[in-house]
Amino acid sequence: METGQTTIRASVLNEQVIEVAPGWMANLEAALPHARYRAIALYDARGEVLHCTSTDFGIEFRQALNDALDAFVLGAARESRFLRGDGTRTAIMLALRDVNSALQGVCMLVVEDTPPEDEDPPARFLTPAVQTILTDVASEIAQTLHAMPVKAAAKPRPPAPLPLEAVYAQIRNQEVVLRVQQLVRLRKAEGVRRYEVLLRHMVDGEETSPERVMQTAANHGLASMIDRRVMGELIAWLHRNSAVWKKDSPAFSVNLSDAAVVEPHFISFVENCLQKSGLPPGLVGVEFSERICLTHTDQVVQALDVFARIGVPVAIDDFNVVGAGMPILEHPAIRLLKIDAELTTNALQHRLTQARVVGLVQTAKVMGLQTVAKRVMGGDHSNWLTALGVDFVQSFEVSPPVALDSLLAAAPSHA
Repeated sequence: METGQTTIRASVLNEQVIEVAPGWMANLEAALPHARYRAIALYDARGEVLHCTSTDFGIEFRQALNDALDAFVLGAARESRFLRGDGTRTAIMLALRDVNSALQGVCMLVVEDTPPEDEDPPARFLTPAVQTILTDVASEIAQTLHAMPVKAAAKPRPPAPLPLEAVYAQIRNQEVVLRVQQLVRLRKAEGVRRYEVLLRHMVDGEETSPERVMQTAANHGLASMIDRRVMGELIAWLHRNSAVWKKDSPAFSVNLSDAAVVEPHFISFVENCLQKSGLPPGLVGVEFSERICLTHTDQVVQALDVFARIGVPVAIDDFNVVGAGMPILEHPAIRLLKIDAELTTNALQHRLTQARVVGLVQTAKVMGLQTVAKRVMGGDHSNWLTALGVDFVQSFEVSPPVALDSLLAAAPSHA
């Protein structure tokens, strides 16, 4: 038997050390059939090393150990598992259960002479003597853990709140970068090029996602500040670059936070910006979640009334079966439904989910609304959505985001 150079007989669990008595290991090694294994290791119930006689336990066996721990926990009567490794090697995993049959860990053996498929490899090692020793080792682990003093978890110190002015400055000073992602048309019913505007920030010269700043703003009730920045930058850019929309006008959609939708000052801000810019109706649109439509219906209807008056088309995002009966879907401002990606991405695997998507698309058709499926991977998924009558797909695979300025290169062909 190859024993290697290092023997570890300790495990750290909550900063406490478990000792496995060398006597138990000597008894176990003596009881095992020496000619049939080349290395042995013991692990506790969390997968921490208690004893290891070799460096022969590679990554290939680590996942097998995790799987064995799960299997032993779920199956109280299960005592062994095995995994065929590289070449002729096999890992044998034996459950370490105490006298109360509670799982305390795993004994793993690396075996060279891989048995035939019809033979039960662990059965060669689970002799009555070995089983008794494994029970003794497991009971010792349980007693050691029980005897350990439990340290009270230190209460995390709450972070010092930022002064409100510092939060304002953090939002104001962020360098805003706008990207656009085109919705890919599946049906030819409409010729408008549709884009969703995506926000990015520049930090130390590198482009980053805005989640951290958005969360900071939301925590202080300032989420609409982010929406103001995005809407203001987009309208100013379109005002400067009229060649992009003078002919064959595209449609741009800004995804609003829930806070912005129910804030009258923000809705007035959008109205004032569009009136001063002189942009044509339908060029700038918004989208917001089905959730805010259900929880703040009155405020959403007020916003929709303004959007309809100033020519801002609305898309409902993350649209699900729950919202299919919302009366506000008949509002003239609403033009598009973005179906919840959790439904569309799993539709081909689950018949009930498939039926829900079919129902939502049919509902949209009856109401004269267009539909978008998100996170579409192409192939059979895209073909099914096309046959169903979905109008657009949106995913980073089929249409990665591009810089807003990249649309200027295509402007002459539409001018």
